Amino acid sequence: MNITEVLVPAQQMAWLPWATQYFFFIGSAYAAAMLFLLTLIFKKHTSHRLRAALVLTLAICAIVGPLALTGDLHQPGRAWHFYAYITPWSWMSMGSFFLPVFSGLSVVTAWLYLRDDLMSFKDSESKIFRTVSKLSLGQWKTSAKMMLSVATITVISSMSIAFYTGAEIAAVHARPLWDQPASPLLWFTTAFLGAVGLSLIIWLLFPQKEASDKLSKTDVRLIKQTSILSSILALILIPIWASNNPSFSLFDDSRWASDLTLLAVSILSCAVLVLLTLRHNSSNFVLFCNALMLLAACWITRWITMMEVQTIPKFDVGPYPYSLPMGSSGLLGIVGMIGLWMALAMLASELVQPKRHKSADTALTTH
Repeated sequence: MNITEVLVPAQQMAWLPWATQYFFFIGSAYAAAMLFLLTLIFKKHTSHRLRAALVLTLAICAIVGPLALTGDLHQPGRAWHFYAYITPWSWMSMGSFFLPVFSGLSVVTAWLYLRDDLMSFKDSESKIFRTVSKLSLGQWKTSAKMMLSVATITVISSMSIAFYTGAEIAAVHARPLWDQPASPLLWFTTAFLGAVGLSLIIWLLFPQKEASDKLSKTDVRLIKQTSILSSILALILIPIWASNNPSFSLFDDSRWASDLTLLAVSILSCAVLVLLTLRHNSSNFVLFCNALMLLAACWITRWITMMEVQTIPKFDVGPYPYSLPMGSSGLLGIVGMIGLWMALAMLASELVQPKRHKSADTALTTH
């Protein structure tokens, strides 16, 4: 009798942490697009500051997300292959056309909505702000009809992003946990947690000098209902998603039981924290804690369902543990992308000044 040992050499994971960042930011972007359209439809009941926070979340995430994607492609120059060698049967190839359209529409939507804020800087004492005011490209007014039309087109484009990102992973037949309808639905529902969390961060960055610079009751109701509904749907989808693994039961594995518990607890904590603490007069500390919890739940969902799933062996019993590298393809890359997002958010948040948001509400309503 002969014994043959089969050694599996160390190999890089198919999806790197860059992919987690991409799906996190681009998911937050398309969710923010849908929420922004909703606030536009009910603009008489929502505040300009919340709409501005949502549209800036949309634009910034639509910029940062594709940059993370180029990191996952290992080299930015590889992206041109999608256009030189078009493969209509590939979701990734189709995404290379959907993504630039969505990113461009996101920036245009943010620019149109914030034009009144840009124009108000023309009389500023600062030369920098006077220069920034020229980005409005004239003194013409953005009509409510134009704004609503562009936002609607952006939402239609965002649906293509939501569909292609979900299908891109669900089409991987080698991973049963991906190759199922529950996986894209789980990423879609939790994307709204990320959109709300990032919008709250930007809202906190806005200059606040008046007592009226608080979330309105309708703003709070929208945030609460979005967060709670998203959390409930995600909690329903988690056991459905985890059950679709024919090789072994995730619930019987101690490590996966811990991961699933962490995932469920983080999402449940979002609903509980938002329900119990979020008010229209909540302190900035409370809003910051809610934002961090929402962002953590959205990130943990993508990390476990994308990175941890790749540690499950395809043919043998493993185990195949994963250790996060400290370099640009790991922790440094994650910190760098968060830093880039924060830098853009801090710069863009200066556009919305306390003395201007009332006039912006009036302009959008009358034109």
